[in-house]
Amino acid sequence: MKQSADYYRKAFELISGTLTNRRWRQIKRELESSGVVLNLQSVQCYARLKVSYPRTVLTNSAVRTFENFQTKYQDTQEFTGNQLLSILRELKPNVSERMLLNAFYKARIQFCKHNVYSYLEASQVVFFTTITRNKNV
Repeated sequence: MKQSADYYRKAFELISGTLTNRRWRQIKRELESSGVVLNLQSVQCYARLKVSYPRTVLTNSAVRTFENFQTKYQDTQEFTGNQLLSILRELKPNVSERMLLNAFYKARIQFCKHNVYSYLEASQVVFFTTITRNKNV
């Protein structure tokens, strides 16, 4: 088990750079508590996410919500902007307009209500919407 942990840490460090022991334990704990299966692909994907968005944390509920979207809409190939907005509000009822726009921005997709988005683009926006935390003002 120790050897596999070192293997995953090295895979993470190849993408993100050198980590202290404390930081690696924290990252590993984040992955495990979110319900993500610890394997090479998930570690590399999380490393890329942390490089691009270092303050982003995966939660169990965010992963579950994203998986629910994928299960429910896997047969849908295209979404209009309006459809995508209603799906996002259904998945995360307290989402603000700014959070929605930020999700599109993070996914590097321009938003328009009349645009047609592919399943992959919609998945990216849903992912960034689900991992975004509501800020209490």
